[in-house]
Amino acid sequence: MKKLTLMLLALWLSACAVKPVPTDLSDTDLIESESSLLTGVPAADNLLQQGESARRRGEYEVAVNHLERGIRMAPRSPSLYLALAKTRLAMGQYGSAAQMAQRAVSLLPAAPRGAEQTAKAEAWIVIAQCREQHGDQQGAESARANAQAVW
Repeated sequence: MKKLTLMLLALWLSACAVKPVPTDLSDTDLIESESSLLTGVPAADNLLQQGESARRRGEYEVAVNHLERGIRMAPRSPSLYLALAKTRLAMGQYGSAAQMAQRAVSLLPAAPRGAEQTAKAEAWIVIAQCREQHGDQQGAESARANAQAVW
């Protein structure tokens, strides 16, 4: 009976494991993914949703407008900076994208859990993709290692 209980506990715990974000996401997959974090400010959450929808439709300037307005309402929200980083990446503005992703990383906890863990890994992947676009393979590999280390 004790052995069966331990086996069931182990099975249940394995079902609760968090799946890591693949570190080889394409730009398209990353750009189309939605934020799983909220800002804590309802109006900013609405702007985040509108900005991500506009980005997925390819309306990048509209997305930037919504996300920057959201940042003014919730300036310490990593989800808004990450969404803006993804939008800048889609626009080919790699310097700005990397800067926004780095800001998202700095706002997330050192040991994130759940949605924060996913957001931090995605931010590092944006940084890696920006570094690749600038020909910095070593920097890109380092950023991908940071994304993997979050998990």
